[in-house]
Amino acid sequence: MLLWVAGFTVSNAQQAPQYTMNMLDKYRFNPAYAGMDASLSITGSLKSQWEGLPGAPKFQNISAHMPVYIANGGAGIQLLHDRIGVEESVGFRASFNYVFETSIGIFSAGFSAGMLQKKIDGSKLRTHDGIYEGQTIIHNDPILSSTIGSGISPNTAVGVYFTNDYIEAGLAVEQLLNPTVTLNNAEETNFQLRRTINVFVEYNYPVNEILQLFPSLYVKTDGIQTQVDFSTRFDYQEIYFGGLTFRGYSKSTIDALALFVGARVSKQLSLAYAYDITLSKLSTFSEGTHEIVIHYNLSKPIGVGKPERIIYNPRF
Repeated sequence: MLLWVAGFTVSNAQQAPQYTMNMLDKYRFNPAYAGMDASLSITGSLKSQWEGLPGAPKFQNISAHMPVYIANGGAGIQLLHDRIGVEESVGFRASFNYVFETSIGIFSAGFSAGMLQKKIDGSKLRTHDGIYEGQTIIHNDPILSSTIGSGISPNTAVGVYFTNDYIEAGLAVEQLLNPTVTLNNAEETNFQLRRTINVFVEYNYPVNEILQLFPSLYVKTDGIQTQVDFSTRFDYQEIYFGGLTFRGYSKSTIDALALFVGARVSKQLSLAYAYDITLSKLSTFSEGTHEIVIHYNLSKPIGVGKPERIIYNPRF
C-alpha cells in the first residue's frame, strides 16, 4: 500500500514536479520566458527525489526555446516524464510568446498547449485485506483497479514575464483548463489535474567585477497546498556558480535544504548538480534527493530582425 500512498498523495496534494534548480530552467514553468536567452536554448533536467523510499518520485524534463524576432516573440517546446509510486505521466507542450520593450524593461506574455497521458499500474497496489497469490490480484476495494489504466488530457499553461538589468519576475498558471483524466480501466478511475500557479522573482546584485549574487523566491500553489523556495545563487567570473535553497515557510511545509554547484564547461554548455537534504519526517526513510541540469545555448543570433526588402536590378 505504500506505493499507492506515495503516488496518490503526491498527485492530489502536489501534482506538479518539485525541482530544486528552478532558476536554471525558467522556461520549464513559464512559457513567457521563451527566447529570453537570446538564442537557441536547450535544457535537460533529471531528478530522483527521496532516494531509498519505495515509490519515490522520478522526474525528467527537456525543453528547447528560441527567439522569433520576425514575430516579436519566442517559441519553444517541452517534453516531460514523471513517475510517482504507481502513477506515471508523459506529456509535451509547445508555446509562443509575444515580447515588447518598455523604458523600464522587457515584458513577455505567452501561452503553451499540448497533451498529457497519465497511467496507473493497479497490479502493483497492495491493501491490508487484499488477496495476492501468484497471478491473483484482488484488492477487496471497489475503487482500486488491478489492471493498468491510462488516459489523455489537454496540457496547457499561460504566463507573463518581466526582466531588466537587475530584476526578473514571472507569473504562470499550469493546467489552465483544470482538466479531468479518465483512465481506461474497469473502474474508470478519474484524476483531476488541479490548476497550479507559479511565481518567480530574482534579483541581480553585483558584488564586484567578478562576483554576482542572485537571491530568488519561487512559490508554487494549487490553492490547497503551497510551497516556497528561498534561494541564493552566486556567479563567479561567469564560469562557476552555486548556491543554497531552503524549501518551506512554516513548520508543516519545511521540506529540504539544497546545495547546488555548476560550471560553464564551454561557451555553449553548462552543467549543474543539486543535492537536497530532507528536513521533513521523510528524512527517516529518505537518503536525500539528487538533481542534474544540463544546459546548452547556441550563443549566436538566429534570424535577427525582419529580412530586408530585396529590389532586383535588371542590369548586370
